[in-house]
Amino acid sequence: GWSTSCTPRVMAVAASFVDFLHALLMVAWVGGVPLLFWHRWPRVSRAYAVYAAGFILANVLSGWILGECFLTTLTRFFWERSPDKPAHVDDWFTVRFSELVFGLTPSHHAIKLIGKALIFVSAVGALHTSWHARCSLEAKNVRAHPRSY
Repeated sequence: GWSTSCTPRVMAVAASFVDFLHALLMVAWVGGVPLLFWHRWPRVSRAYAVYAAGFILANVLSGWILGECFLTTLTRFFWERSPDKPAHVDDWFTVRFSELVFGLTPSHHAIKLIGKALIFVSAVGALHTSWHARCSLEAKNVRAHPRSY
């Protein structure tokens, strides 16, 4: 089994890993939004649309249930059991990430507004991807089965 002296270090590593994973998932969500409007690789656009929908669903559900992202809750759980607990562990990941990367401390209200705007853009983009896929399919069908008059 694990020794009790190892467990706090393991908790710090777990917390850091969850924070890193959280960052990657958020960067993938925000960074992939152009794929919803640019369809050079239709399969990638559709895969991203599914990812974005799942990301948004997980975000909204955990917001309703926990009042914050489930990954923030999980990270806090690990940090609270670690001797290397950072100063702002009780704050949302997006606040801590913004402080680290941009040197800014956004309010929870500002983060919610930005999140809603990104959800809206993602929804519009997903509709655009769906419409584009349907139009492409219809165009392929017309070329494959031209009408003879």
